[in-house]
Amino acid sequence: MRDTLSILQDLQEIDEDLFRVRQELQRLPVERDKRRAEIDDKIQRAKELESEILLLRMETKEFDDSSKAARQRIRKLENESANSRADQALLAAYSHEIRSLKRDISEGDDEGLRVVERADAKQSEADGLKAQVKTDEETYIEFAANAESEIAEAQKKADDMTAKRKERMAGKVPPDVLTTYEKLLEARNGMALAALEDRTCQGCYMQVPTNVFVRLSKRTDIVQCPNCQRILYLYGE
Repeated sequence: MRDTLSILQDLQEIDEDLFRVRQELQRLPVERDKRRAEIDDKIQRAKELESEILLLRMETKEFDDSSKAARQRIRKLENESANSRADQALLAAYSHEIRSLKRDISEGDDEGLRVVERADAKQSEADGLKAQVKTDEETYIEFAANAESEIAEAQKKADDMTAKRKERMAGKVPPDVLTTYEKLLEARNGMALAALEDRTCQGCYMQVPTNVFVRLSKRTDIVQCPNCQRILYLYGE
């Protein structure tokens, strides 16, 4: 069992590095995709703003057209009023309609101004997003290229360590022990083994019972920490 534990310790050295490399292989694509998604969100938001701006500009034109038509109507009424001075009832009707039209023009101009301000604000936001997207795209291209290079390097390192791992193992570890070790690697973030120092597990820093220390000292079987389940070995060995 001493040989098996020694092989597991050798494997653990490789697996610690392998675990970190695999984490990097997972992290880099996630980070790359996250940055791409953030840029795409900004592009989509800019497109939405452009659509909103177009609708607001159309609304502004409607106010302008309505105001223009009202002013033309006022000029017509004023001309008709000038030609109907003897008819007081008609003059009063002209005057009432002119006041109503002027009020409508004033209200329309005010609302049109508010719409213009909203459109300008959205245009400013859209322009800012476009400028930001341009900068982000340049940064992303550089990051993606570096990420691809790092991924390729990490993958080669992982392949080399996997080959070295198989060579060291070479069928020398009993299947049941190997299964336990592999499960612990996954469950304990690449740390399946832990040293026992002064009856304290260096994986979880919990003190183990005396019988666990005695069993480990005999070196006749694989001993696991009762708390974290890591495979134990005596510190310094």
